[in-house]
Amino acid sequence: MPAIKSYHTPIEEVVESRDKSALDMSMLVDDITFDVLKDSPFLVAEADNGHIEQKVLQKAIIQKIDRQRLGVGLDREKLIEAVFAYMFGYGILEAFLADEHISDIDFTRFNDGTIKVNGRKQEIGISFGSEKMFETYCKLIIIRNGGSLNENDTHCRVSDEKRRLRINASIRPRNISGPALSIRKHRQESYTLNDLVGLGMLTEEMADLVYRLAQSDASPVFCGKGGSGKTTMFRSFINNMPKLERVLVTESDSELYPDKPNCIIQKIKKASEGGRPVTLRNLVQDGLTMLLDTYCIGEVVGDECWEAVKAGFTGHRIGATLHTWGVEDVFPRMLTLSMGAGITESERTIKEMMAKSVDIIFHMKGFKVTDIAEVEGYDPVTDTFRYNYLYRFDIDHEDKDGLLTGKFRKYGDLGQKLSEKLRRRGLTV
Repeated sequence: MPAIKSYHTPIEEVVESRDKSALDMSMLVDDITFDVLKDSPFLVAEADNGHIEQKVLQKAIIQKIDRQRLGVGLDREKLIEAVFAYMFGYGILEAFLADEHISDIDFTRFNDGTIKVNGRKQEIGISFGSEKMFETYCKLIIIRNGGSLNENDTHCRVSDEKRRLRINASIRPRNISGPALSIRKHRQESYTLNDLVGLGMLTEEMADLVYRLAQSDASPVFCGKGGSGKTTMFRSFINNMPKLERVLVTESDSELYPDKPNCIIQKIKKASEGGRPVTLRNLVQDGLTMLLDTYCIGEVVGDECWEAVKAGFTGHRIGATLHTWGVEDVFPRMLTLSMGAGITESERTIKEMMAKSVDIIFHMKGFKVTDIAEVEGYDPVTDTFRYNYLYRFDIDHEDKDGLLTGKFRKYGDLGQKLSEKLRRRGLTV
């Protein structure tokens, strides 16, 4: 496919320099999309999210076609349809997005892409034609999902909530190597605990424990590296909470998509979106006025951690995911993030509050639950947190894709803290 022209080249000059009979539909679609994104990016975003009728955008497209005399000799209606299909679809990536076995699509350059199929990476022979065409594609899917990607805003992460996608794109001058794109897919139908047992994430006995903990008021943290299965496990945990439990789900970008009723789902508002920015910390703070039972943070990354700790310490249930290497890295990470809130409490007080706010920690790796540990408390004399490990996955081998082989092992029984929480809800210990 031919390359899209530079931002600095007027479209009239490009058209005049070509033999009009040689122009094909796909080149015109790229040209028109390029111009609309440059002149009226808000129209694309507003039409995509339904805030304005698509005929408003269609009018802008028709004006551009007629004013610049594009598509001479081609079917005008088909040209308009082709532009809309390009603007509101995912083009050559559509087939990959439709495949439920594919969880990730990543491009480091316009012609260098991989997908992750059932946890394993593989190359795909797909090219966007040129760096400029790939940049236009990246800008298109970012802009229509409410983001901004240009010479000043060279990196952006957005969510396509209809397709359950998290999209991350970056361009020059930030990227010396040219535009890059990553798309994380979340399933339209959430995995059940039985599904996760079938996929080898955990055993039936562990799944039964997860169900009982979800039905109680236990506060979990799911930790691990990116792509380890934290969000999948957390979503299943939320979906098994009591139906009438009132839950606030707060996220930077939509990823959890819980199916449980009585969930209020909120997302931050970035400064680039205009108006007053709303942070994760703001969302958790405001939640204290909403008569909530539970606060769930999709991913704890900053000073919102302190608000979650305070909510847990005052009797609310909390839940979150966190990037850490292991179970015993959770509280040091939470302490570091909480300190960013400018708090005046002593480190000892903060640690005591954290130990009372979190009841159970799940460590994830290679789409498996590798550790489940009950938090027994904090000992100020020795300055240590006490853990009761319940289950572990003994790793025999980790392959190049990070997938694990080994076996699950029961490590211990529930301690007093969680046993009491289960008994209060009439659940077996």
